[in-house]
Amino acid sequence: MLSSGLYAQEKSFLQALNSNDTAQEDSLFLDTPTIQQQGYDGHDGPYILNDTLFRIDFENKLIRENPYSKDSLIVEVDNTDGDEFYVELQSRYGISKSTYPLPEKMVVISDIEGNYNAISSFLLANKVIDKRHNWIFGNGHLVLLGDFMDRGKNVTQVLWLIYKLEQQSILQKGQVHFILGNHEILNIQGHYRYTHGKYITLAQAITGETDKSKALKILYSTKSELGRWLGTKNVIEKIGDYLFVHAGLSPETLDYGLTLDDINLKVRSAFYEEEEEWDAVTGFLYSGKGPFWYRGFVTDMIGYDKINAADLLGLLTFYNAKKIVIGHTFVPNISSAFQDKMIMLDVPHGHKKFSGSTKGLLIEQGREYIIDDLGNKKSLN
Repeated sequence: MLSSGLYAQEKSFLQALNSNDTAQEDSLFLDTPTIQQQGYDGHDGPYILNDTLFRIDFENKLIRENPYSKDSLIVEVDNTDGDEFYVELQSRYGISKSTYPLPEKMVVISDIEGNYNAISSFLLANKVIDKRHNWIFGNGHLVLLGDFMDRGKNVTQVLWLIYKLEQQSILQKGQVHFILGNHEILNIQGHYRYTHGKYITLAQAITGETDKSKALKILYSTKSELGRWLGTKNVIEKIGDYLFVHAGLSPETLDYGLTLDDINLKVRSAFYEEEEEWDAVTGFLYSGKGPFWYRGFVTDMIGYDKINAADLLGLLTFYNAKKIVIGHTFVPNISSAFQDKMIMLDVPHGHKKFSGSTKGLLIEQGREYIIDDLGNKKSLN
């Protein structure tokens, strides 16, 4: 079990996220001339860093608005429909809880990877949002099971949509759970190998930083509105009797005796640290056997075998859960295994709206259903 002293770090972390006083040296990068770059590859944004807003307009030019002091902004999607929506900016941030009671209805989807058309049509078809991108799911919960970043060309727009729905859901006594996957954490830490090239170019232009990793880190740092918001999210949560985690939990997790709060705190505390600063527990959680990389629920990998029924049951028993829901490792269809104790969600989503290929999970009145972006619904089992 982790030392209770670590929870003081949570308060300090939250104070940093909510601080409006950025050290002068931290804001100097906003006064440096932007690098003149080509190849933004479609409009994007907005990004708010300190008190400055940046966006790429429809003419592929970098627009900077300083100071930006409004309490809302418009988000324009880079798609043929020209979708757009408004977002109210949050005034303060709170750390997400690790455990929640089971709601009346819950929709779950994973691995969208910047695919705005997929997520928007899926949410619209299943009456989570309306045509104006507003929450209409009442007291229902929406679980986003990681990897909503990288690869796609509307990463920023997808993030802002989640940001918007999170606030609106609370007003209707609902909830959005954005559980971080490896791709969110890669971006926070400046690892860009899966990042669409336009985001690297943009990060360099905004920050004046030629080093790709450093530029990307700034884009999702505590200087950034999206970065501060992402910094409050968890990598594992329990809702009712269901555990939700992007990749899975290796049996070795039990060796450390970690609670869900312990896991979330240790991962979060290392977001902005260098690897050499990690202790053994943090190193394990960020390793291939950690909750956002482990693939042993679905397949064998170098270094470990596929999990067996006894080990899975041991994990569920320790965390007082009956089922675990994962993304991360590709499966051709949403399916369950180990006598329905594990549900796998990482399927190939469609790139066009209402394709019928974008699929997720509905948990309603104690039953599980596969749902798609045409509004179809069928029993999982």
